[in-house]
Amino acid sequence: GRLERIDRSRRQAGGAQRKRILVVDDSLTVRELERKLLLGRGYDVAVAVDGMDGWNALRSEHFDLLITDIDMPRMDGIELVTLVRRDSRLQSLPVMVVSYKDREADRRPGRHAAADYYLAKASL
Repeated sequence: GRLERIDRSRRQAGGAQRKRILVVDDSLTVRELERKLLLGRGYDVAVAVDGMDGWNALRSEHFDLLITDIDMPRMDGIELVTLVRRDSRLQSLPVMVVSYKDREADRRPGRHAAADYYLAKASL
């Protein structure tokens, strides 16, 4: 018989593939908080430090959900969501925008870019 390495990071009990989530946030504290919360719930989590880093990850790997901040350097979350919705391969990817801003006027840009969910960081 052959002994093969099992990649436990990608499998759950019963052999089912774990859902992959990409967290995009320029704040190390928020990024790590979200990553640890999701890992604790059994998800496979990757992180990106800004929209450009996130866009590169989305184009090179498969994810089941994108969670992104709005205010980031190089490429903000609204631009990232807009690019995702314009890409034929990614347009059906569920997107959650997470922001410190929680007023109705703050939610409009995320809805306009076609984000599926909006969560205030205070809820974390």
